[in-house]
Amino acid sequence: MNIAFTAYRISNQIKSMFAPSSAAKSALNRFIRPRRFTPKAWEHKAEASGTRIAISSKISAIRWRSSSSEDSKIPNKKLLLVHGWESRATQMYGLVPALLNKGYEVIAIDMPAHGHSHGNISHAEAFIQTILLTQQHFGEFDAIVGHSLGAAASSIALSRGLNTQKLVLISGPSNIANVLTRFSQYVGLNNKATQHFLTHAGNLVGKQPSDLDAINVTDDILVNTLVIHDQNDVEVPMSESQRLMDKFKNAELFITQGLGHRQILKSEEVIDRVSAFL
Repeated sequence: MNIAFTAYRISNQIKSMFAPSSAAKSALNRFIRPRRFTPKAWEHKAEASGTRIAISSKISAIRWRSSSSEDSKIPNKKLLLVHGWESRATQMYGLVPALLNKGYEVIAIDMPAHGHSHGNISHAEAFIQTILLTQQHFGEFDAIVGHSLGAAASSIALSRGLNTQKLVLISGPSNIANVLTRFSQYVGLNNKATQHFLTHAGNLVGKQPSDLDAINVTDDILVNTLVIHDQNDVEVPMSESQRLMDKFKNAELFITQGLGHRQILKSEEVIDRVSAFL
């Protein structure tokens, strides 16, 4: 931890003791404002190889097609890529060449306050609503691949009308309440302030955190699903994926080692496994 964050955490610890609700609101205000990072050089190449599409006045997506599919009169299978928190569509590009070779037209969305999309505030419910908006715009997708919060939002969106034949969930939390709790504790909130944090978050988005749990929001899920998680993921523990397996009746769990939370998207092992599943 750097000095500035250490001081921020100590401040939250002190404030939690005397004004837990206020400390929680302040932390939540920080949490819902994702940081935007400068795209890397390889992302600029990924951007140049695709076509930008406005889904709405605020939401941007990018589409990749193979040169052969552009000339074909046969409609492509459509696949949706859903990035995670403080990420963006182009960071999912490592999967794209293999997906194009599988005959998919690949569409990736920038979530609110991420990438090319507008806004300063985002959260899990906004991710879910944006996925549903994307389905409304493009029609149903033959397959969906989500990473991190994008995986969580995709799994929860199944109970809201999202339809697909195949689903890939990579390094995703299955319970948003767990995400919020881990964050609040990370920034130094005590147990009482953490409860206020969860309550304020629910009031803000209009959904209580308990409503955003993939194993509680719907009946048994029959979609063919591949769940991928790394044993060494320190951002989202592997247990988040493991708890999905009883709910997703046609799911298989693929466990990797040494890839962590983000490098997993560039792993040839993972790309080959996703490609084979699709």
